[in-house]
Amino acid sequence: MKFTIHKDTLLEALQQAQSVVEKRNTVQILANILCSVKDGTLSLSATDLEVGVKILLPVENSTEGKITLPAKHFMDIVKELPSKVLEVARKDNNWAEIVCGKARFNVVSLSADEYPSLPAFEEKEYLDARVEALKGMIDRTSFAVSTDATRYHLNGVFFETLDSGLMRMTATDGHRLSFEDQEVFKKTPEFKRGIIIPKKGLTELGKMLTEAGDTLGLAFERGYVFARNEGTYLFIRLIEGEYPPYQQVIPKAADRLVQIHREELSSALKRVSLLAHEKSRGVKFSLQGNTLTISSSNPDMGEAREEIDVQYSGEAIDIGFNARYLLDCLAVMDCDTLNFRFKDRLSPGIIQGLGRQNHTYVIMPMRI
Repeated sequence: MKFTIHKDTLLEALQQAQSVVEKRNTVQILANILCSVKDGTLSLSATDLEVGVKILLPVENSTEGKITLPAKHFMDIVKELPSKVLEVARKDNNWAEIVCGKARFNVVSLSADEYPSLPAFEEKEYLDARVEALKGMIDRTSFAVSTDATRYHLNGVFFETLDSGLMRMTATDGHRLSFEDQEVFKKTPEFKRGIIIPKKGLTELGKMLTEAGDTLGLAFERGYVFARNEGTYLFIRLIEGEYPPYQQVIPKAADRLVQIHREELSSALKRVSLLAHEKSRGVKFSLQGNTLTISSSNPDMGEAREEIDVQYSGEAIDIGFNARYLLDCLAVMDCDTLNFRFKDRLSPGIIQGLGRQNHTYVIMPMRI
């Protein structure tokens, strides 16, 4: 096997593939990238068996064959090479030789026959997905995914079809819930029920979306979701299990409404939470008239409070929240004014951007 390619082109592809490789792999071959050459095209493949990527690149002076190279060492070598054409060739002892200018490396390899087989990406029925809509959904939900490994069915986002033909993406960790509805597909996929996409796969899909144009191809098949953007393919193994009935958490009678400027609330929360308890990050909201007082208290550090102007006509109330959960949500919302609804000090609060009903954030209160 042999091929010639420009260093910059190869490095960009290696950086994309290397992010999929599991850093603490118990299976040595999965720390490698599979390089396969056929018909003048180099295929770079990487997987941790849960997520996999395949990148196709045109090469010159090629001879067909396969080889695997350690992902980190291969990328580190290519990164330090001059911006010139380089050659990679497999030697008789199954080592790989990398030559660029006067630099020459001989790298130990593992047999390509040991590498796990990847799905046939090209043979799927891909549906055109709107990149902007999909990227917004990921940004405004993935932060709320649970990191508790014992609740594996919450370790991803729930992707489902609504009756209106819209798609909904939902994430929760039991303390907060974020969901968004968008028109993603021209031809809506048929789900018997929703699918759960793991967070790592969602992160890799998000990276593909930043490189894509207006649309990206998505396919759904037997426990997997596949993505295609020009010469780059991605597969994600879905999480098996039933997603909890999250609709039951959304309060039906949140009749108290506060309108708040998003930036003012975010800035005040960042300052007041500096003296909040490090674990709970609890802050108290005190509403009276058109004034919201945010306060925190920690016996070991002190107290903080700040007032901001709001629009509120209900009865005075005190309610506690985790400041970090609020800041996570505010960071991904792209609006100036928020509608913050709640029922009482023991019921969940609902946050939506003014005129942005397609994204909803639900946060559980805390006892302060």
